[in-house]
Amino acid sequence: MMGKVLLLAAAGAGYVLGARAGRERYDQISSSVGRLWGNPKVQEKVVDLQDKAGDVARQAGSVAQEKVGAAAGSVAGSVKDKFNGSGSGDQPLGEQHHTRMPTD
Repeated sequence: MMGKVLLLAAAGAGYVLGARAGRERYDQISSSVGRLWGNPKVQEKVVDLQDKAGDVARQAGSVAQEKVGAAAGSVAGSVKDKFNGSGSGDQPLGEQHHTRMPTD
């Protein structure tokens, strides 16, 4: 029990002391980041990276579209082969005969 009280007291003291010094340091860091982000050279790199990301995304989309199209064609061919004689007793789709199970 005494350990928990000591831990809470230490955490409270650290928070109070850190908050006093921390706000000033936070403001310094925040203004430095703002100046860095507003730098024209940084913004130029940001625009370049955005353009490259768009190009890569378009290329990936084209590749994915080609692969999906090829896979769809392959699946469609397999289904046609299976139902048009290769695997169903040479009966076209829709002409298979089904037997009913007796319900005794």
